[in-house]
Amino acid sequence: MALCPSAIETARAVRAGEQAATAAIQAALDRIGAREADLLAFEYLDPKAALNTAAALDTARSEQPLAGVPIAIKDIIDTADMPTRNGCAHEFDRRPSADATVVRRLKQAGAIVVGKTTTTECAYYSPTKTRNPHDPARTPGGSSSGSAAAIGAGLVPLALGTQTSGSIIRPASFCGVWGMKPSFGLVPRTGVLMLCQSLDHVGALAGRIEDLARAIDLISGADDHDPASVGARPSRLEHALGLPLDRPRLAFARSFAWPEMEPSAAQRFDALSKKLGAVELDMGAPFDDALLLHRTIMAHEMAHNLWPKYLAGGERLSKQLREFLIEGRGISAERYFDALKGIARLKTITERLFRPFDGIITPSAPGEAPLGLSFTGSRAFCLLWSTLGVPAVNVPGLKGEAGLPLGVQVVGARGSDAQTLRAAAWLGQALASAAP
Repeated sequence: MALCPSAIETARAVRAGEQAATAAIQAALDRIGAREADLLAFEYLDPKAALNTAAALDTARSEQPLAGVPIAIKDIIDTADMPTRNGCAHEFDRRPSADATVVRRLKQAGAIVVGKTTTTECAYYSPTKTRNPHDPARTPGGSSSGSAAAIGAGLVPLALGTQTSGSIIRPASFCGVWGMKPSFGLVPRTGVLMLCQSLDHVGALAGRIEDLARAIDLISGADDHDPASVGARPSRLEHALGLPLDRPRLAFARSFAWPEMEPSAAQRFDALSKKLGAVELDMGAPFDDALLLHRTIMAHEMAHNLWPKYLAGGERLSKQLREFLIEGRGISAERYFDALKGIARLKTITERLFRPFDGIITPSAPGEAPLGLSFTGSRAFCLLWSTLGVPAVNVPGLKGEAGLPLGVQVVGARGSDAQTLRAAAWLGQALASAAP
């Protein structure tokens, strides 16, 4: 993976007066200029505005924790000074009146938004124009396609993404970067396109785990405008990473998605599990219904939340999205509430299963990024953890048969974000030390 200067080091240098924020932003714009024509990671760029913001920050001599750090924002997350198009052709000129809570918090921390990254249409199915930074013939994954590609290409040190099924972890895996979907409700979603109030998460992608931790810490915490985040305490992930990393108690979960694994990838995960001494964790028959439960909840809630876009966009929306919204409209209240009850039961079982462990390792995807740009890859290994609302981290470092990134996912009990990230950090070090 190509690495640009870290967010933490950039902010330190800007605060110390060793580097101007304008220089940090210009360097990021130069990297983007060198790769964007082939990568196509951005939906919108505004170099002039970014440089003007950096110049104002230099004048003020900022002491902020992300002073002068260039960041990218997924284009379903509102920005008041840039369009937010939600991946929709009929919303090309959409201009939000305010920043999303997470964008406002990053700006208050001194970060500078250089642009909006591509997303699949309404963060659902239809692929973007973006290419994988490791192989342009392959998908970068979705729906946080541009954010993962921008990090994987080393254009910016930090980017925001969202996940309802597998939209942070899967592209992080395919692009070989760190990605984290925090516990449900830890990061507020105010100002973010709402697909499913029961499943939507906001998270981050980064080239380094320390940058990832700082970003999540800064965007986490209570927001009274998001019912899921009322009373949420900000995380302390950066502090947790600063403590000595003891060998974690690890389990290995194949889950119901294991039949989708590519044979060579399955062999690599079996070998990794044995090398780590991870305990084989049988998720059990109750989790076999997770795919159906997830689809029921997602279709029903998306139909409710996105129906105005269906009416406004008509056939300018993709056939896949229109059909899914129609499917959701046909789900009865009884079936929907039964699915919610089913998920509640699985959450109770999960708490018991995860209690003895610091982290559960499982694939992030069935294998390396698929060839072609018409399919963003299977979400099967991610959607269970999104449904349960537990923290999930993609750990880069493993390679597949073609020498491309093969992500290892670390998950933990809901609310155990610091513990889960520490387990992921330990695993990242283990993978790095074993690399040829």
